[in-house]
Amino acid sequence: MREHAPWDAGLQNERTGLAWQRTMLSGLACSLLVARLLAPRSLTLAVLTGLVALLGTAVLGTVSLRRFRVTGAALHGGRPVGDGRAPLLIAALVILTAAGALAYVLIA
Repeated sequence: MREHAPWDAGLQNERTGLAWQRTMLSGLACSLLVARLLAPRSLTLAVLTGLVALLGTAVLGTVSLRRFRVTGAALHGGRPVGDGRAPLLIAALVILTAAGALAYVLIA
C-alpha cells in the first residue's frame, strides 16, 4: 500500500492563495461601500476610509503573494510554514471597516 503525503504538491497552497485573494477583495469591497455611505455625512472621513482600505488591500496583496511563494517553497523543501502577517492585516481591514460603519451610525 502506498502512503500519501499529508499535502498535495502545490494544490493546497494554491487553494489557500485563492482564498486570501477572495478575502482581500471582499474586505476591499466592504470598506469601499462604507466609504461610499460615509460620503454624504463626512467627505473627509469617507476619503480617509477609502484610502486606508486601498492601502491596506495593496499591502495585504503583497504579503499574500509573498506568503504564497514562501509557503510553496517550504512545503516542497520540508520546512515549517506560516507567519501571522496576513491574518493581522485582515484583522486591521475588518477593524477599519467596522470603525467606518460605526462612524456612519454615530454621525447619522
